[in-house]
Amino acid sequence: MIVKLGNWLFHYRNMLFPFFYAMLFVPSRPVFGNMTYAFIVGGIIIFIGMAVRITTIGLVYIERGGKNRRIYAGELVTEGIYNVCRNPMYLGNALLLLGFGLFANSLIFTLVFFPLFVGLYIAIILAEEAFLYNKFGQEYTSYKKNTNRIIPRLSSIKGAYRDQTFKWQKVVSKEHNSMFLYFTGILLILYHKTAISYFAFIIIFIVIFTNYLSVKLLKKRKVLDA
Repeated sequence: MIVKLGNWLFHYRNMLFPFFYAMLFVPSRPVFGNMTYAFIVGGIIIFIGMAVRITTIGLVYIERGGKNRRIYAGELVTEGIYNVCRNPMYLGNALLLLGFGLFANSLIFTLVFFPLFVGLYIAIILAEEAFLYNKFGQEYTSYKKNTNRIIPRLSSIKGAYRDQTFKWQKVVSKEHNSMFLYFTGILLILYHKTAISYFAFIIIFIVIFTNYLSVKLLKKRKVLDA
């Protein structure tokens, strides 16, 4: 039952982030009494989440993330960042959502919508695990036994970079849509919390949007190696 739900959620997973971002603006009691604390704590967690995603994509970007909106794996990748934990992209996503909830200083998001998000992602992870076990059998069982599902194995972090080349072009090519969403979300929250003026909001958004269009143009001209 959970695996079936996970497969269904995987197909529509790109709709999850916009939905949960919208929930950031639901009226709520604050987590922190001071918005400055919310911005600092939330901002740190947001950027850690971004760093996890960037590291994963820059070192090893794999088709295990899906193909044609279905769970897929051409091969079982276990080295690099995938030796630190089995689902680094999902770890990054969870940190991002938690960070945004705290950045928005929303108690209802932190206590209700974030746990809901984690629950939905667990269903997706279980569906992926069932797929990988059916395809790779004992190879995946051994990998699963030696590598945590979500919590990073800190002793393996240093080895994640060994014999690997970090590719910034790949990060920009694959992650520019998400980065546009993240920074626009941060900007909207700052404006919603009256931390910046309307004029500042417009100027900063123009900068963000211009950079986004520039990357789109470079990708269209095949300047970026995806």
